[in-house]
Amino acid sequence: MLIPARQRILRLISRCHRLLLAIAIAGQTATGLAGSPPTIPQSDDAVLEVLPTSFRGNASELRKLREQLAMHPNDADMASLVAKHYITIGSEEGDPRFFGYARAALDSWWNMSSPPATVLRLRAKLHEKDHQYDDALIDLDQLLVRYPRNAQAYIEMINIYRVQGRYDEAWQTHQRLETFAEPFVASLCRIPLEGATGNAERAYAEAERILPLAQSKWPSTVRWIVTMQAQLAMALGHVPEAEGHFKTGLKLTPNDRYLLREYADFLLDHGRAREVPMLLDAHTNDNGVLLSLSIAAHRLDDSGLARRTKKELQSRFDEIRLRGGDTHGKYEARFELEVKGNAGQALRIALSNWENQKDVRDSRNVLEAAIAANMPTAAQPVVDFLERHNTQDVQLQRLVQELKRQ
Repeated sequence: MLIPARQRILRLISRCHRLLLAIAIAGQTATGLAGSPPTIPQSDDAVLEVLPTSFRGNASELRKLREQLAMHPNDADMASLVAKHYITIGSEEGDPRFFGYARAALDSWWNMSSPPATVLRLRAKLHEKDHQYDDALIDLDQLLVRYPRNAQAYIEMINIYRVQGRYDEAWQTHQRLETFAEPFVASLCRIPLEGATGNAERAYAEAERILPLAQSKWPSTVRWIVTMQAQLAMALGHVPEAEGHFKTGLKLTPNDRYLLREYADFLLDHGRAREVPMLLDAHTNDNGVLLSLSIAAHRLDDSGLARRTKKELQSRFDEIRLRGGDTHGKYEARFELEVKGNAGQALRIALSNWENQKDVRDSRNVLEAAIAANMPTAAQPVVDFLERHNTQDVQLQRLVQELKRQ
């Protein structure tokens, strides 16, 4: 029967966190474009998939760390080091399964009300990755009680408040950071906040000002600054400048999934869908990348690629939902609207997602779905939010005007 089988899957998933580190894992890249449906195992012993280890970096070093952790399972520092490696790989590869490995490494301390500080910070990061923002903030608050001058905790807290649209709290936290942090660090946090609250030109100028300092003293931040320049230029409608920043960023880090997604969306917005498949084809383990590729395929009337990517995306969303996870509404809303043409469903998902996070794309999804569904009043909370904060973004402003004409 289907219900017992579904229960077996959920039991397997819950056990996975405890067992992952004991499994001999090897394999190739993440799921490709085969589009196979979710598998219902016949028994609890069935092997669902041979999971990948790291794709880049020092795989032998990570293997040694896992082996040491297996021998010393109560060593919080060792577990944190393994988890940090997995989080880094998951972020670079756009593969959330690595976050599951990180969660497994921290399992012995995961439910503690007051775990070691190294675990606390990583637990906050994993909560953030899973869009459990309030839980992440609780952990960061606790970390700052112990270490009131932990700049990284402040940076992550400011970013979460910004993503949630809680700009007043973000600015208050930024003021606390400024009392002790390097001016350069304070600038890094200020730029996206300025961009979200009506000062995109000032944010763009600030990014330009600190770039030479980053190149000479803080090279690890250059990629992020260049990405911010591209996003702010797009928001301001400076199209050639935005493309220049994207290309600079991709020269620095050709495999950066976030940058690839952003540049692909830039190309789609400017009628250049034909350039997207070559840009993204090697990186489709990332759901956002696969979505942009699917949208491009549909716009190009490439029926074979459109069919394969649509099937694979639906399969991935179904699998995430089957194991009780979050499908990432930002992606699923666009999938329903731009791939499946289901405006009503897209609007429902976009509104639900917007309650939790309010970045530019989250707001844009609501506006576009409301226009397509001919339901302008449904997007009124988003319109009010954007106008209240004087958000500067040419695409959002165009959509708001279109809504008001309906």
